[in-house]
Amino acid sequence: MTGHAGDAWRRDALVDREVFGRRLAHLETVLRQLRQLAIVERTRFLADAGLQAQAERWLQVAAECALDLANHVISDRGWRTPTTNRDAFRILREQGVLDEALGKVMEGWAGLRNILTHLYLEVDHARLHHTLTTELDSLEQYVAAVTKLA
Repeated sequence: MTGHAGDAWRRDALVDREVFGRRLAHLETVLRQLRQLAIVERTRFLADAGLQAQAERWLQVAAECALDLANHVISDRGWRTPTTNRDAFRILREQGVLDEALGKVMEGWAGLRNILTHLYLEVDHARLHHTLTTELDSLEQYVAAVTKLA
């Protein structure tokens, strides 16, 4: 479909509003859990394998949710297909959904997801603690940006 009729069809048929909403809600829930981990003192965090495992899993899930939401929006709008996870966030930046700075930060989240998923033997827990204490706001900004599209 082309033209205004096709555009209206796309807006009315968000790939699946319920799926989008569930992923968005789950990301918000995970963010709350991550905020609780972020208040754990660094020394305690680095000495506690259980806290580290929680952080790894919840950060991975947060990154996966963010990617799912990006791909959902991209598909819904008929934008070019991403070639990588990082590319999904680049597309959102190209389309004006994310500003330059947030787009770059979200590309970093895609990289974190790849480390947690594929290079799990090389996870730097001090870096994860840094992510918890300095980078969760970017996920909240991302949630706000994609919520506007739903």
